[in-house]
Amino acid sequence: MRERAIGFLDSGIGGLSVLKEVKKILPQESVKYFADNKRQPYGSKNRKQIEAHVLQIIKFLLKQGIKACVIACNTATAAGLERAKAHFDIPIVGVIKPGAEAAVKETKKGIIGVIAAEFTIKSKIYQKEIKKISPHVKIFTNYCPEFTPLVEAGKFDDLQAYQIAKEYLNPLKRVKIDTLLLGCTHYPFLYKVISETMGPEVKLIDPAINTARVLKEELKIRGLLKKNGNPTDIYYTTGSLRKVKKITEILIGTQNITMLKINLEEIG
Repeated sequence: MRERAIGFLDSGIGGLSVLKEVKKILPQESVKYFADNKRQPYGSKNRKQIEAHVLQIIKFLLKQGIKACVIACNTATAAGLERAKAHFDIPIVGVIKPGAEAAVKETKKGIIGVIAAEFTIKSKIYQKEIKKISPHVKIFTNYCPEFTPLVEAGKFDDLQAYQIAKEYLNPLKRVKIDTLLLGCTHYPFLYKVISETMGPEVKLIDPAINTARVLKEELKIRGLLKKNGNPTDIYYTTGSLRKVKKITEILIGTQNITMLKINLEEIG
């Protein structure tokens, strides 16, 4: 089991922000990353649909040989984490609880902003997780539907990105938050734009960092940490192989990755 890969699933390539953090602290581990580009965005779907996608993808990744799985998508975590943990006997880690813990730890004034996809915001899962840790914290939210397409198109810091960021973030600036939780794994790729729009007085929280630490601890507890060896990474997409491969290589800073096109019919 130790030699098997760590699985990652996302509606697209935002989860690469989590993969990059995992690679920093677990460089010896192999990964199998599933980008469900054809069915994105998940944020506009209902819980039942998202939950079904999560279970379907984890089943596929298990057949490819994984020892653990990271649901590297806030929407998929909100809708499918609990069902997935009950359904499978491998370690399954989501991104919401680690992000909530990091935000509470960082806030000085107790005024936290959360930006995420529509489903994540409407589920109020971040509010619930933050309140569990610190009941008196004030939380302000906004969903940002145009951020994800910007990242998927590779538009990380152009004029359009700044204009959209200003529209979404100004309401949070007005309530004087001191901490902003990036509640979608795509958003760290817009870190520069979001940070400059919010200003230096607002601390940005990337849940990917804490998620990587939680994963490492879970693997350690289960005796699943790979001790050494060269990692073998494989990427899967349900979308355009050429397009997704190109943007993936840009985001992870590696050329000539192994990426395979997966038809939805292949995963049941």
